[in-house]
Amino acid sequence: MSEFVYLMKNGDLYKLGCTTDLKSEASKMKPGEIISSFKTNDPKSFQVRLLKLYKKKRIPDTNYFRLSESEVNNCKKHLEGKSKLPKSLNDELKIGLNGSLFFASITFLISFLINKMFIFSFFLSILFSSLPMWSLTILGNFGGYDADDLPLFSTFSNRLKGFLIAISMTSFSYVLYTFSHFSIAF
Repeated sequence: MSEFVYLMKNGDLYKLGCTTDLKSEASKMKPGEIISSFKTNDPKSFQVRLLKLYKKKRIPDTNYFRLSESEVNNCKKHLEGKSKLPKSLNDELKIGLNGSLFFASITFLISFLINKMFIFSFFLSILFSSLPMWSLTILGNFGGYDADDLPLFSTFSNRLKGFLIAISMTSFSYVLYTFSHFSIAF
């Protein structure tokens, strides 16, 4: 079910939150003024990423902030989709896969330049490319969220996906390693 992630102003305070009904949320904060909002199917993860982004301006144990004009404009940019800030937990998996591709490319290039053995270099690149996925499995994210603001098991599916990808990459690299040693023996 899609909800709105919003930035609302009340006096000199700003509130970051998520709701299904913006008008009723604004009426609760009389005289609340909706500054900007974003409709998404994964509102909690996007809200939590914004909460972390403005963590130093947060009033403790609330979703209220004392933001400067530039921070408000920056937050509006995120809520209007004009930034590259990931908006869902699935974006963490995409970040990890991009990191894996980067690690694989760099490792393959360096290893191949050093030893000129294609299969061994490919083995190393796949092994190193599994590191971001192992990181996702262990941490649940790449630092974009505060665990305190997310529900307990919200990152479980991402951790499981990361684990399965990491196991697949590590297993494939082991097969390549075995094959490279086997081909060197002949």
